[in-house]
Amino acid sequence: MYDASIVDKAVHLVRDPFDNVVSRFHLKRNQKQGNATWLAAYPNSIEGFRNFCAYVNTRLHTAEEKFPVVGAKSNANVLVKYREKIPCYSDFVRYFLWHNHAIETIDELGLDHLTLHYEDYGSNHRETTVELFQFLGLTLESGGDDFHGSERYYRDYFTTDDIQAVQELLRDIASNENWNLLRRYFD
Repeated sequence: MYDASIVDKAVHLVRDPFDNVVSRFHLKRNQKQGNATWLAAYPNSIEGFRNFCAYVNTRLHTAEEKFPVVGAKSNANVLVKYREKIPCYSDFVRYFLWHNHAIETIDELGLDHLTLHYEDYGSNHRETTVELFQFLGLTLESGGDDFHGSERYYRDYFTTDDIQAVQELLRDIASNENWNLLRRYFD
């Protein structure tokens, strides 16, 4: 752990939670290169993603039933409630709790902060880059490099029911500030 007094600013980068979860699947596939059996079981497709999520959703049932989710707004075990409803639900839980903690840390430390959305780099690259550099007190020497992030969005990996259940999960475990930050992905 480092001395929190050395931090005086924070940049909070937020990505569409659905894109974030599918990107984790892609990362796992990259880590499994050379494992033909695993790659065949979980091909780079919507079906492969959903099969992977079905596997992930069943891995930790016993452990999850013993532990409530930190930050849940009720005593009910949120994980059990959503385990059958949301593909890769534990990734969404981690994602929402991570942002809860980021917001709480920024607040507790009283940090000057800037919140950016990953997608804004694609749609408003120049403006987003200028805003970041200005916040950090840096000079942008040129027009900035082009954004080479994902231009692909993965909402089609999820059904309407999945999306509704993820929104309910968010409402169950997110702080009010986090809900306000992420609600744009559900409007």
